[in-house]
Amino acid sequence: MHAEDMEIDWMDDVVTFDVHYGPELLCERLQDDRVVWMQNLEGIELVAVSLGSGPDELATLQRTVEAWVAERGLGSVDFEFDGRRYTLRAEPALPLLPA
Repeated sequence: MHAEDMEIDWMDDVVTFDVHYGPELLCERLQDDRVVWMQNLEGIELVAVSLGSGPDELATLQRTVEAWVAERGLGSVDFEFDGRRYTLRAEPALPLLPA
């Protein structure tokens, strides 16, 4: 197996998020139950997340990031998975009204 083949296989299980404001805060949010690190790619700070082996791992990660984006009022965040780029959109979280 060639080194470039190993790198491609390894990246198959990684999602990268392009967070313009507070990428370190997203890392903190995700690090409790995932392997997370900051990766600088051509001057852009990305949040890289290694997916676990569970069948719902990607969906669970997306829901967690979506909630984080909503809490921060960011509107959206771009991410890359399996060589494709996507945008995850989230409406800002509404404050709870007293009952």
